[in-house]
Amino acid sequence: MKQLITKLFEQGRNMGFSDMEILTNENESFEVKIYEQQIDSYKVTDSKGMGFRGVYDNKMGYSYTEKLAEDSIEILLREAMQNAMINDSPDQDVIFEGSKEYVKTDNYFPQLDKVTVEEKIQFAKDMESIAKGMDNRIKSCPYCFFGSGSGKSALVNSKGLDLNDKGNSIYCYMEALAQDGEDLSDGFSFCFENSFSDFKPENLAKEAVEKAISYLGAKPIPSDTYKAVILNTVSSDILSAVNSCFSARAVQKNMSSLKGKLGTKVASKAVTIVDDPFLPGQSGTSSFDGEGVATKYKEVIKEGVLKTYLHNMKTAKIDKTESTGNASRSYKSNIGVAPTNLYFTKGDMPFAELLKEMGEGIVITEVSALHSGFNAISGDFSLPAKGYTVKNGEKEKFFRQITVSGNYFDMLKDVLAAGDDLTFGTNGNIGSPSLLISKISVAGE
Repeated sequence: MKQLITKLFEQGRNMGFSDMEILTNENESFEVKIYEQQIDSYKVTDSKGMGFRGVYDNKMGYSYTEKLAEDSIEILLREAMQNAMINDSPDQDVIFEGSKEYVKTDNYFPQLDKVTVEEKIQFAKDMESIAKGMDNRIKSCPYCFFGSGSGKSALVNSKGLDLNDKGNSIYCYMEALAQDGEDLSDGFSFCFENSFSDFKPENLAKEAVEKAISYLGAKPIPSDTYKAVILNTVSSDILSAVNSCFSARAVQKNMSSLKGKLGTKVASKAVTIVDDPFLPGQSGTSSFDGEGVATKYKEVIKEGVLKTYLHNMKTAKIDKTESTGNASRSYKSNIGVAPTNLYFTKGDMPFAELLKEMGEGIVITEVSALHSGFNAISGDFSLPAKGYTVKNGEKEKFFRQITVSGNYFDMLKDVLAAGDDLTFGTNGNIGSPSLLISKISVAGE
């Protein structure tokens, strides 16, 4: 690969490129889905690609290829040249020479590569068989999935930058379907891990089954405004839906309701949200971003006050500040902005204590339709939800078929306390503990 990059840079200089950069991505993934103890789907992928950025006539041009060979060089350079010639953006990207130092991160776990295909398939089968054996009301497991993935990337440019990163993980998802007479209910579980020995099929099965059984016979609750605990998995999924509002790029394009609010109070004192690129095992962990800028830990919101937006080099230049190390990029894409590992910091209250603190109210355990019922720009939401009522600090009865609505940024001002149960959702790099809030609007019966 080094020889290929050297030749590309040499030919690029001969064609008139002043600065050049190569990003390579190599990824492997495995997915298996089980239904009725049979393999329902099976997929193994091995993909690689190379993205090129180059400055031609003081303009940036982009190109990419999935063929890592010398005969791709000419095509890459020609496409990038043509792209640069039509690039009329007043704010051009730059090729970065590198940061003074980088924090070493390790997101690769060798033991995961030793897990056999047979073990992965058996794990998925075990989830299903254990779930169906736990309760005779479990009629099927429509979705029983095991996946694993590994990847490595390299960022090399003509200014001497030479960075490498690699990581791997395993993940599971299952859904259990319960039936009691004509009543149907489903429950799901998800786990993202970097240790196969910590992966237990019985734990995932139990969680999905308990959820499915719990909502059999559940009815809507009366329409009203309730004090509420937003479960950690729900809060992380909602934060994932709204995380683009923290992007300086969104702010500059008037696509964030946080525009003009730096240094102001945007949430309650109980809310601190950080972007942390150094968490072992999380999907956003890396020592450098898509431009080669060293990543860093930062408090985005500290005790309710908005402290920073997330920047790449271009957005930082526009705002006359420094990059926060949040440039995002794949070999196929231009430079964007994205969080590393974004999460609410946890509090010191166990979940049971949150319920006692609430006294009477509801717990929201699941929301759906985030893709259609949530406006990431304004923060307005109207989402179907499930959960249970709480009385005297204790679980009372389950409910479903309600809709919770409001505005996310108003809700942040209503946070009374955060639990100690920080978890990361299905996206892998967005997390939250359970949150106690003073009010949420419910449309029910």
